Amino acid sequence: MTAARIAVVLLAALAVGRTRAAEAIPPRHLGVAAEARELSPSGVSLAVPAIVPASFLEIIDTPGPGAAGPAMRRPPPDGRAPRAADEPGAPRAVTRDGIEPLPRPRPTEGPSTSVLVPPAEPDLPDSLLIDDRNEPLALGEVLDSVRRHYPLLQAIERERGVAAGRLTAAMGAFDTNINMAGNALSPGTYESYLSDFGLSRLMERGGVQVFGGWRTGFGSFPTYRLGQKTADVGEFRGGITMPLARDRDIDAARAGRDKARLDQRLAEPAITRSRIDYMRAAALSYWMWLGNGEREEAAERLEQLAVRRDGELGEKVARGVVANIERVDNQKNIALRRGLLVQADREVQQSAIELSLFLRDTSGRPLLPARKRMQPLPEPVKPGPTLYDVTLSRALATRPEFEKISLEREKLIVERRLAVNQTLPGIDAQLVGNQDAGYGSSPLSGPFGLERQVLQASLIFQMPAQRRDARGRLQAVDSQLVQIDRRLQFLTDQVRAEVQDAWSRIERAYEFHKQAVQQEDLAKLVAEAEREQFRLGRSDILRVTLREQARFDADLVEIAARQEYWKADAELRAADTSLDRVGAATSWTSLLDPVPEGIMTDPGARPKASGKRPER
Repeated sequence: MTAARIAVVLLAALAVGRTRAAEAIPPRHLGVAAEARELSPSGVSLAVPAIVPASFLEIIDTPGPGAAGPAMRRPPPDGRAPRAADEPGAPRAVTRDGIEPLPRPRPTEGPSTSVLVPPAEPDLPDSLLIDDRNEPLALGEVLDSVRRHYPLLQAIERERGVAAGRLTAAMGAFDTNINMAGNALSPGTYESYLSDFGLSRLMERGGVQVFGGWRTGFGSFPTYRLGQKTADVGEFRGGITMPLARDRDIDAARAGRDKARLDQRLAEPAITRSRIDYMRAAALSYWMWLGNGEREEAAERLEQLAVRRDGELGEKVARGVVANIERVDNQKNIALRRGLLVQADREVQQSAIELSLFLRDTSGRPLLPARKRMQPLPEPVKPGPTLYDVTLSRALATRPEFEKISLEREKLIVERRLAVNQTLPGIDAQLVGNQDAGYGSSPLSGPFGLERQVLQASLIFQMPAQRRDARGRLQAVDSQLVQIDRRLQFLTDQVRAEVQDAWSRIERAYEFHKQAVQQEDLAKLVAEAEREQFRLGRSDILRVTLREQARFDADLVEIAARQEYWKADAELRAADTSLDRVGAATSWTSLLDPVPEGIMTDPGARPKASGKRPER
């Protein structure tokens, strides 16, 4: 009974399957088209017609071989004529496996005859200042422009004026002070007229303060103010105050003066550090500009290869030697390589704009360097065995950071001296003298009432009991001195690490360039061999394109290797401060020959490798 039921189910499923198969869409096959159609889609810009201008096959809805007659196209239920598959709004046909077929190629009136258009030259605004001199642009010229006209460096150099102003303000503590006063009492029981004029000044040595003056007192005075009366000419006075303990060796005024002088000296290492940083940035921008120029030349050589080959392929296609699709593929490469050329030109413009921030005219306006001022990147030179030791010794001796931290230490020493001074007791000796001049009568002027002379000596003592202010300052300064020592230790290690890193970079850059040159030579050999095979008909355009692209990539690697070497050279020169001694009158040499003092002696010197670099 169970077997019978299974048989009935299987027969029913088979019947349903046959019914669905009869209703399914029959497979599509290739048949003869009613008219020829273009294979090349319209809108593709080609210089020559496609290799197969027309197709005599189309996809038709016919049953397979052995079917009785062609299949009839059924109209839609609405009775309207069916739309072509490539018309807008037409329903998309779907095969049995759910894949949409490709749209049918549109017919065109004839083969495309448009020509590949080369990229246009850049249209620069007329307001730009362009440096179009004929001689090559030397790095020393750029660095001299940074020294003289770079705005940020000029802003930093104003620190000299700031420090000078602060020193002038600190010296104000030693200015001569002028005091004047006048008083008149009238009318009244005691009619009197008083005037006073005085001078005082704190001396820069020993904390001594001197003062003097002249006063008059005329009229009638009460008995308890008879001391205000003077002789006819007035009373002259003078005195001196001398510290014996506190403020004898140093005081707040002299500490402020000494720190202001140190601040004036601190401006120089800050300016030097900024100048080296800006010159380093200018050198890196200069090498980037030259490298981008060579990359553009490499892209132009790659594009010219495809352009020359297009003419050769045109002749071969005309003779029927090669298929036209080979020329179409080459023209695709031309468009691609011209795009690379446009990108390379953009990089040249970008690097020229960045370089113009450092290259300026006499009025400080940026100058865009023209392409004719470019020169090839010099060939790297193997670093010498003593270069590292010489560079490290010079860096440890001349880096402005060491001078800066040394001056900061001196400022803290001044602060400590002042803190120690504040712990001492204040003991001051003072000597004051008065002398009347002229005739006059006064109960305090002596038996004849003609003169009055007073000489007074004083000893003044003052000191806080706990002296916590002074002891707290001393403790803070001692901790800051320890900080300075640790910073100096780290600075030494940091400078040594910078020199080591710069040395490693330039040494490895030289070795990498050797490998890049070997790769470039081999890629050139392979590309030339492949072009020869193509000329003999043993290769195709695809393989030639791949070989030429590999040669182009090898050219870029070699250019980047030379560029990296001279960037490392600039970093090493900045690390040991020798970059600050390179100028327009200096020959840019390798660090194998370290820049000596007073190198700017040859006004006609130019960088090496100023001629055209031979193509590898």
